[in-house]
Amino acid sequence: MHQAYLKEALALAEIRRGFCAPNPSVGAVVVKDNAMISRGFHRAAGQPHAEVEALKELGDQAAGTTVYVTLEPCCIWGRTPPCTQLLIERKVGRVVYGFKDPNPKVSGRGASELAKAGIECVHVGTPESEAFYESYAHWVKTGRPFVTAKLAMSLDGKIAGPGGKSVKISGSALDEFTHERRKKSDAILTTGATILTDNPRLNARVGDKIFAKPVYVLDRSSRVPSTASVFQTAKNLTIFCNPGIRRANLGVRTVEIPDTVPFLNEALSQIGKDGIHDLWVEAGGTCFRALLNDGLLNRAFIYFSPKWLGEKALSAFPESFSLSKEVDCRWSSFGDEALCEIRW
Repeated sequence: MHQAYLKEALALAEIRRGFCAPNPSVGAVVVKDNAMISRGFHRAAGQPHAEVEALKELGDQAAGTTVYVTLEPCCIWGRTPPCTQLLIERKVGRVVYGFKDPNPKVSGRGASELAKAGIECVHVGTPESEAFYESYAHWVKTGRPFVTAKLAMSLDGKIAGPGGKSVKISGSALDEFTHERRKKSDAILTTGATILTDNPRLNARVGDKIFAKPVYVLDRSSRVPSTASVFQTAKNLTIFCNPGIRRANLGVRTVEIPDTVPFLNEALSQIGKDGIHDLWVEAGGTCFRALLNDGLLNRAFIYFSPKWLGEKALSAFPESFSLSKEVDCRWSSFGDEALCEIRW
């Protein structure tokens, strides 16, 4: 039964995935006499953690229960008190968690504190938990976000019309996939060139709801105009540029990157310092190649649409470009279109 309850907790964590950074998204369920009596999930940084939400209405009923939580309970003070303290105070009987927290301030200590207080603490790892916290673990280990790039192309490998003119390539099913991915990512990265060409809104439009996301723009030479849609649609906007050229009247955060350091690497390091675990990239082939060549790309989604744009259209990659090492490719169909997920 452990895995069934952890699956339920993971479904709760999924609800706010993409909205909790710099915290990971977490879900919890409380079980008594083989029945779930309460549920909770973390909504956003600074708000109560999943265990707190799951226990808040139970009072004395929490005593002797089993709490299933997707991530090892925290044992440190942040914006909120440590969850281990609450679990001990409420006299729960057992805690089962799905993923060991890779944060060295918590890893093993949360479980140890519960055990010292007489609460049985059990780790039950699952592939689903590993996949869910992959980006969080990567961020803790490297200080940079887990980077996923999306690129849509025609059957002849083109991503835009002649001269880079914007062309609609993917259909409605893959558009829905894109917006779901935007929603579940902590932030979106694009380039000044993409904004000038496509003027994307870069928010997540899912059903009848619109979700504003943090947006980062790589704009070395300060070309993005203040009339671009992202100035209105982004939750917050950060522009990375070369030193000394950023206009002061844009009214958004700008980060100057010295010429003495690698531009992309420094930008991703800053994004990591902002607490972004999961970064979704929507830009062109040039940015894609740069991320790949610098070893900064963790995953790519390549969309293939049954269209033929012709030899004058803009190619995704130069003829000399090739993947330099083995990759793991997984294919999915979306109506008459295809998606290839690539991992390095």
